[in-house]
Amino acid sequence: MKKGMFALLAVLFVGLLAFVPLAGAQHGHGGGAKDKGMKMDTREVLVEGMKITFAIMANKEHRKMLDEMKMKEEPEPGTTHNISVTLKDQKGKDVTDAQINMKVIDPKGKDQIKPLKYEDMMKSYDAYFNLTEKGKHQILVLVKTGDQKRTAGIYYEVK
Repeated sequence: MKKGMFALLAVLFVGLLAFVPLAGAQHGHGGGAKDKGMKMDTREVLVEGMKITFAIMANKEHRKMLDEMKMKEEPEPGTTHNISVTLKDQKGKDVTDAQINMKVIDPKGKDQIKPLKYEDMMKSYDAYFNLTEKGKHQILVLVKTGDQKRTAGIYYEVK
């Protein structure tokens, strides 16, 4: 990644931190098991008319889901969780052409930053992260669609 792009991402994520208390107030604390007994924690955030749904799944569960769907993907070595994001516009239509960067901050303040990859079969964007530290992790996204940028965030607790 070029230095200028990395610097821009760093500045955007620092700016994103200022919006996290607002995003936290906007999301519900729903979640839990979803579909066929899979253990997936989901949270929704509404930001400027876009519904952003976060889904967090341990790699073991994610591997089971991939096998059931006959997908050949393997979890990234050294990671523990798959985090995916789905986007819906104001009309409820899937947004499939966004650029999304995610930042995960563990309870000790260490962060991981990755671009999310769109998976057409799942209609979601995802990446693998290492969530080994017990406690609350902050999960932040910067979503770019066209010339519009949105930020959102949630907390996820590893027990």
